[in-house]
Amino acid sequence: MAPRSSRRSKRRQGGGGDGTPETSQATDSSRRTRRNASPRRRQQPKNYTPWFIAGGAAIVIVLVAAIVFQVLSGAGASANFEFSVYQGEEHFGGAENVNFTELLDDGKPIVLNFWAGDCPPCRAEMPAFERVWVENKEDVLFIGLDVGVFTGLGTETSGRALLNELGITYPIGAPPNRTPVVNYTVRSMPTTVFFGADGQIMDRADGAINEARLSSIIDRLLEGAS
Repeated sequence: MAPRSSRRSKRRQGGGGDGTPETSQATDSSRRTRRNASPRRRQQPKNYTPWFIAGGAAIVIVLVAAIVFQVLSGAGASANFEFSVYQGEEHFGGAENVNFTELLDDGKPIVLNFWAGDCPPCRAEMPAFERVWVENKEDVLFIGLDVGVFTGLGTETSGRALLNELGITYPIGAPPNRTPVVNYTVRSMPTTVFFGADGQIMDRADGAINEARLSSIIDRLLEGAS
């Protein structure tokens, strides 16, 4: 058995004066140091809210400006384009290719209808256009503009087939490019733009239009022309 003095010496070497192991004291001290120091290392999260608000406001301003520009540029303003004639050459002096501005200069109200051969709403409204055209063709010029190839809603072949099927007789043509679709901001099919005798846009219909509304607009066009 080891002498008592030796055992007391080992205890003194393995622990502190209060009986707590020295390694445990060091660990507790390290933890306290980290806890005390951690608040200094933490940073407040950055507040990006003002930037998001400013960016959102800028986007809204740009969108509103674009809409206002389109409204101002489209209200009352006409844009020129050319088109080749499918039928109704006699209403254009026998010409097979027509400049739209020249028609506006004739001093006659014009109904410009954007349509396509594979467009169901176009098919639905065309018989009403035909009836109103027959009633008013001496005073108002109707022009059906086939833009199927530019809207993915048909070809010249499908357009001509629809005209024959429905027995449409008012003048019909097709542009060589997308110019009228872009200039008149055609976003839905069909779209109809109404021009007064002075060549200015008086009204428009985005989407199919029924016969009653069409006749009402025609009456207003004729009143403005008298």
